[in-house]
Amino acid sequence: MYMDSLPILLELQSAHDGLKTIQRDLTAFPPEMANLDASVKKDGKRVQELDKRIEQTRAQLEEGETQHRHATKAEAGARQDLKASAHKVQYTAAMRSLEEKERHLETAARTLSELGATLKDLEAERERLAASVEDARRQFKELHDIFLSERESQIVGRDRLTKRIEELEAQLDQAALSRFNRLMQNRGGRAVVVMENDACTGCNTKLRMPLIFKLRSEGSVTCETCQRILCLPHSLPK
Repeated sequence: MYMDSLPILLELQSAHDGLKTIQRDLTAFPPEMANLDASVKKDGKRVQELDKRIEQTRAQLEEGETQHRHATKAEAGARQDLKASAHKVQYTAAMRSLEEKERHLETAARTLSELGATLKDLEAERERLAASVEDARRQFKELHDIFLSERESQIVGRDRLTKRIEELEAQLDQAALSRFNRLMQNRGGRAVVVMENDACTGCNTKLRMPLIFKLRSEGSVTCETCQRILCLPHSLPK
């Protein structure tokens, strides 16, 4: 089924396997670097969360300031009404209204004060964490540069494999390349696998005899279970 392009697909799979191994080695950091990397990610995420909370608190603070202005205006109006009261009944009603407006103003002022304090604390924590993240990033970069310099041969190998993958992809028609890439993405980086003991080594499913005969006859088939490209062991590059 894939005999015309099978050698290319096999080499492409091999190149991806090699690249995956190199990339795993290049991200297998020693403890100190791993701790710094984890710290940067953890604290960086916390900074993003703080940015959202700060934005929300600022919006609440703006709304609180509006409510405080309205409460202040209402309280001042109630005081004027009290002064203008000419009769006892009017005075009693105006006094009650003033007391209610004073309570509203006190609540608005307290809310405003609490929001201001919360915003100040959030901004202080954000500043502290951001500085910590920046320092950890600096330390990580210094160690990472040394780490990479000690693995120069792997970096060269990575670049060589990346280039070879591009060359091999250019040799495939669009349909074959699209299918290969789709399988790589959906099948854990394994698009081309072999049959061993009459089973697909990609999904470990026992193959039906008609499919086995077809595989032995044509050299490659599609696994009926996982849809990977199946070939015979002797097809693999030496």
